[in-house]
Amino acid sequence: MIVKASAIPGSDSAYSVVADEPDHLRRNLISGFLADCEGNEDLVLAELDRAEAGTPVLGWGDLRVYLDMYPDGRVVIEPTERLLEDDQQDNPPQIVITIAEARKLIFDWIEARDKWYAEREATQSHTSDDPRSISRRC
Repeated sequence: MIVKASAIPGSDSAYSVVADEPDHLRRNLISGFLADCEGNEDLVLAELDRAEAGTPVLGWGDLRVYLDMYPDGRVVIEPTERLLEDDQQDNPPQIVITIAEARKLIFDWIEARDKWYAEREATQSHTSDDPRSISRRC
């Protein structure tokens, strides 16, 4: 699975994009997982470690998804209640990935995000060296 960083035109913040997942539900839930991890990657990685070490971590979540992490290596991802249709409340859609896959997704996101910000900074530095851009700022 390829994780990329993108941004809304004119925005100075990156967001994650899952580029090559054809299944709509899987793509949306993984995207929600990565969005909820943003800024909390270290906490989610610590909880994955905790689950892998033998302690289930249930109901970890934020705005988009809930995670259940199990010692057998499963990570169950489902949308939060506010994103569910009425007929999905009793049986929400979910996907299952492994702890290893969850870790890789997080590390791929961190790498893509850091690359995006480095490229953006290089572009901004380059244009600030351009005398034309300085005159436009005055």
